[in-house]
Amino acid sequence: MLRLTVRALALFALFALVLPLALGARLLAATGSERVALRFAAGTQRLWARTLLALLGVEFELVGAPPRGAFLIVANHLSYLDVPVLAALFPGRFVAKSEIASWPVLGRFAALVGTIFVHQKRTRDVLRVEREMTRTLAAGVPVLLFPEGHSTRGVGIDRLHSSLLEGAASQSMPCLAVTLGYETPLDRWAPAATVCWWGGMGFLRHARGLLALRSVRARVRVAEAPRRAGDRKALTALLCADLLAGFVPVRQGPIAPDYPWPELFETRPKEGEALGQM
Repeated sequence: MLRLTVRALALFALFALVLPLALGARLLAATGSERVALRFAAGTQRLWARTLLALLGVEFELVGAPPRGAFLIVANHLSYLDVPVLAALFPGRFVAKSEIASWPVLGRFAALVGTIFVHQKRTRDVLRVEREMTRTLAAGVPVLLFPEGHSTRGVGIDRLHSSLLEGAASQSMPCLAVTLGYETPLDRWAPAATVCWWGGMGFLRHARGLLALRSVRARVRVAEAPRRAGDRKALTALLCADLLAGFVPVRQGPIAPDYPWPELFETRPKEGEALGQM
């Protein structure tokens, strides 16, 4: 309980520190200094991410060396913890669902650091997102995307949606696959239940459990080389193969006797999730 309270207070203090910096990035953008604003926002997000992970006791196991340059980073999605893990290593600009903008504190911070929010029910919005991605990479800032479209329990790579890779294919953007995984070496209960956030788990209750963990080990595997392809489905297939090559299943058991969502572990994973279909 003491660990939970201390970490919660530290997180509030962290946001109090970085929100004014994030606001400064928006002010820079308003003055027309887009390249400077994008890089300042990415640096602010990296400061937030590294401090946050230190407060949570998250350690890195990095497999492979991130190449130099700005890429479209394509990653599998397991948890909201994926965002600070990737931001700490690849300070850039995320593409996320528009619903996240309405989250208290986190949504505001995401908007201030320039997250590209996608309105999934608006077909034409994809064109705007593509333009934002192109401008961001041209400024030398990475763009980060979760093409599964949702977080999973970590038994495999779920189906990748290729729609947001249309611009990457047509513009010949370099795309780098990064595979994520988690372990909780000092805690008995499975990271699929305590770190992964999926299946309708309540955010606040899950976050409280995550804050109580003694440590988390994040495994980040970077593909050997970026990919390019003129066809979005071909590009998606290449990236899916790279993600599968680096994937290590997340430990699924045991779960605590008082776990609030035991029914999630009573169902088998979807076939597409287990096989990494596209």
